[in-house]
Amino acid sequence: MTNPTLDDPEVRPRRPAWRQRLVDAEGGLRLGMRTDSTLFAFSFCAIGMVLASLVLGLSRVEWAILLLGLGFALSAELLNQVLKQLAENSTRRVQEALCVGTTAVLAAHLTVAVVSALLLWPHFASLWES
Repeated sequence: MTNPTLDDPEVRPRRPAWRQRLVDAEGGLRLGMRTDSTLFAFSFCAIGMVLASLVLGLSRVEWAILLLGLGFALSAELLNQVLKQLAENSTRRVQEALCVGTTAVLAAHLTVAVVSALLLWPHFASLWES
């Protein structure tokens, strides 16, 4: 049973716009994790990469590059989920846009993988040499 007071937009507590935007973003991320397993898999890999980077001791610039790449790939993945939801009951044009969006996500993930490998390889190599 739903709570009628919280479901009614006029009864819902008012929040400042910036805070409501954060609440919406958190809800969107939660929904994205539940909706599509690829976002969960990406998050798992990203956490593993961040943990490896912590152990390897990346420099500040390397951290910036790594986090920019991960944020880029996460944004592409979330936008692709938007296209998937729009394409469920729509025209052929939106279906084609979904194909292009999926290609963009693949390109983003491959780019992050290559950049991450370029950043982490020297650190791994120095571990093997010593």
